[in-house]
Amino acid sequence: MQLSVIVPVYNVEPFLPRCLDSILRQGMEVGEYEVICVNDGSPDNSAQILANYQAKHPDIFRVVTQENQGLGGARNTGTALARGEYVAYVDSDDYLIDGAYRYLLDTFCKDKPDVLHFSCQNIYTDGTQVPDSDANLEGRVVFDGDGAEAFNNQILTNNVWSKLYKRTFLKEHGIHSEIVICQDALFNFEVCRHHPRTVIVTSSLYRYENGNVDSIQKTGRKEVVMVQLNELLYNMGIVERYLQGGEEDMRPAALRLRNSFMRLYYKKMLMVPLTKNEWKRHTDILGRKNRRKVKNDTSQWRMNLEANVKNMAGHSYWEYRLVRFLYQHLFREILFPLLITR
Repeated sequence: MQLSVIVPVYNVEPFLPRCLDSILRQGMEVGEYEVICVNDGSPDNSAQILANYQAKHPDIFRVVTQENQGLGGARNTGTALARGEYVAYVDSDDYLIDGAYRYLLDTFCKDKPDVLHFSCQNIYTDGTQVPDSDANLEGRVVFDGDGAEAFNNQILTNNVWSKLYKRTFLKEHGIHSEIVICQDALFNFEVCRHHPRTVIVTSSLYRYENGNVDSIQKTGRKEVVMVQLNELLYNMGIVERYLQGGEEDMRPAALRLRNSFMRLYYKKMLMVPLTKNEWKRHTDILGRKNRRKVKNDTSQWRMNLEANVKNMAGHSYWEYRLVRFLYQHLFREILFPLLITR
């Protein structure tokens, strides 16, 4: 079997048929691939949709149901069951253009790289119709070498859904998804620590859904954000232990990841109204770990402006209150959307 496609499913009823239909249109025959759908305790009608697809395509779809473990846990369940030479991860509110996997396997996987990375396009939709004017099946190789080098130089992205991974490579090195926010970055950091032979191609094949307001990444519920803050501290701890361990080959990537987690940490703090005691507890933790400030590690002035705004939120509680008001009502709703479209 050439490919195992792993699809975690949670609260994606409006998007799920589009995702699964696109996987069926990959130009692959029965026996060449499998689709492992992990129903992660989804509360909507996703379970019935999965049952319908499995009944119609029993030789392709395998459905597993489990109590909610989050995206990383669902991916781990699917990976443990996979039988394909390569593993692909597809978020269930996303989709692929027709024939993508067939093209990748036939064109770029003949000499069996450990990781194959391809391009994607962000989409903004309510799930009903998306133009594919930028779909580009054919591509060329722009990198063929050590994945650590590619990750350090930021030509290999953090996400897992724009890649094919050799299953035996993941198994040999015991690589799995952490059950935390930003698990993609930690997953690929761990993959690249083991120096996989990595091929990067220009083919734009994956469509990443930005319009799913129910995505856990977009929620502003305080109880969820507080959990995510603790998870980000866990993430920074993993990277910190690597930096203190004396290894140097992935140090640039580790420093960049630590800073990106800090950026997101402050962003999450600005999404919810923290009490003074909550603010003090979180900033004290950052201060004790010498991770108080977001560093301006990019040449993009918009990112540097955002970093400076977020750093103000760590100075005092009243500055946090002011910055949060400005961030929510000026930067987030007005300025940043304008800058993104330019």
